[in-house]
Amino acid sequence: MPSITDSTASSTSRGRPHAGRLFRIAGVVVAAGLIAAACGSSTPSASKKSSNNTHKDASGTTTTTTGGTTTTTAAAAATTPTTAAASSGTKTTPTTAKPATTPATAAVATTPGGSLSANTTTSPAATLTGIGASSIQPFYGKVLYEYNQLNHGVSVNFTGSGSGPGVTAIQQNTANFGQSEVPMTAAQLAASKGPVLQVPVDLGGVSLSYHVSGVSGLKLNGPVLADIYLRKITTWNDPAIAALNPGLTLPNENIVPVFRSDTSGPGYDLDQYLIDTSTDWTAAIGTTAPSTTWPTAGRATGDSGEDLNAGVASYIQETEGAIGYVEYSYALEANFSNAALLNKSGSYVTPSVGSIGAAGATATGLSSTNFNIVYSAGGSAYPLANFSWALIYQKQATTNIGIVLGKLFQWVTTSGQSYSSGLGYAPLPATAVSLAHSTLLGLQTATGSPIFSS
Repeated sequence: MPSITDSTASSTSRGRPHAGRLFRIAGVVVAAGLIAAACGSSTPSASKKSSNNTHKDASGTTTTTTGGTTTTTAAAAATTPTTAAASSGTKTTPTTAKPATTPATAAVATTPGGSLSANTTTSPAATLTGIGASSIQPFYGKVLYEYNQLNHGVSVNFTGSGSGPGVTAIQQNTANFGQSEVPMTAAQLAASKGPVLQVPVDLGGVSLSYHVSGVSGLKLNGPVLADIYLRKITTWNDPAIAALNPGLTLPNENIVPVFRSDTSGPGYDLDQYLIDTSTDWTAAIGTTAPSTTWPTAGRATGDSGEDLNAGVASYIQETEGAIGYVEYSYALEANFSNAALLNKSGSYVTPSVGSIGAAGATATGLSSTNFNIVYSAGGSAYPLANFSWALIYQKQATTNIGIVLGKLFQWVTTSGQSYSSGLGYAPLPATAVSLAHSTLLGLQTATGSPIFSS
């Protein structure tokens, strides 16, 4: 059965116990007892979320799976025409056999996995390992469990240790797949053990969650948010915040900005939003290129930050005056107050399945090099939405594992999307589903032959 692991973090310089030990996502905890332990990696050269509202396909060829071996049956050879022999020493009339009634047919070449879209819950048995973004963990906790219920021979052990470890895992071939909120860069791909396929598997958002007693409906824009992280704005009743929120009574209370200590997709997205909206921010960080590592300029001296989404979420939950960026699914689970952020169309929008989906709908020409939907146009689009990407080696040393990976992720990106909304994610838009399918069709055997037909 499937298992989901959320790595815990060390304590921070704030002198508080590590929040990751205190914050547990209900759906993930349930899934953790249901997913089987990982087996060794079979690749060739090779926590998003949970909420109180339950975080909780036939092949065109004949394929038989027995004992983990897949056999494909080809068409039978055609009957050949025959000619009668003449009798010796006697006058005879030569005769010619009738033409064969069935024309000769050449054997048809087939792929070992058949059609990628057919029978997605039928495959060889396997136990897979995955490592990466904690942002997708609540989603994986649910969909991987559900897939195991439909295909008992396949289980997945996913560890939500962050996008950085997900990239490292695939580069070092220590897992069947990695997971990252941000696609791998050209340099990261070059450092891998072969071509890597990057598959969009979910659509989520990053909330700016805050803990200020008696305050709800807070509005923030990029410049004000940037100055909060730059420590230019230090109290909640600062005139700049009050000007955006004339109907709110804001306390004379210190603001405690919370950030990720590890590499993260949510931090990358917020960095991109601030780069797009605040000249103070770009001047302070000295670049217009977003980073998965939170910029030093956005950290207080001596503050080491919090590990993973769970760590940030727990710290916000415990600390009066805190504000931080966290995957929306975690914020939904914790029932946080989330700021409405000013989007590119001039609207203040809070994170929701609908507003995240509206942002995803703006994705055109989507690819692993054209993926940014932060601060996209659209009146109802939430400005901090993103896709999460599964990282899989194109060439699979074991063909059966390649079949399992293809069938699994084809299901996750189609039927599996039905579980998204209840967990705080938006179903993938058609552009992403199409990209996922075409990318998975690139899976190959160790010798470079296609594993699947279209």
